[in-house]
Amino acid sequence: MIVEGLKLMVIGMATVLLFLSLMIVLINLSARLTSGITARELEGIEQEKQARALRAKKKKQQKKAAKTEGEIPMAVFAAAIAAYEADVLNGT
Repeated sequence: MIVEGLKLMVIGMATVLLFLSLMIVLINLSARLTSGITARELEGIEQEKQARALRAKKKKQQKKAAKTEGEIPMAVFAAAIAAYEADVLNGT
């Protein structure tokens, strides 16, 4: 009875070992067969990252340019305030 149990255990463990070994071989085989496709995909992803970074940089520059176009220099504000105060103080 114990011998039969041990035989069954060895057969079961051998079956699992063979299945796992076969699975490892098939995974490695599929990795080798698709390595060219994977390299092209990684290259495409890298190009996409560079394009996104370039778009973000352009957008940042456009925002900065739009911001500087809309700004009024501080000297203009100071001159306008001084002129207003001079008119108010002189009673005009």
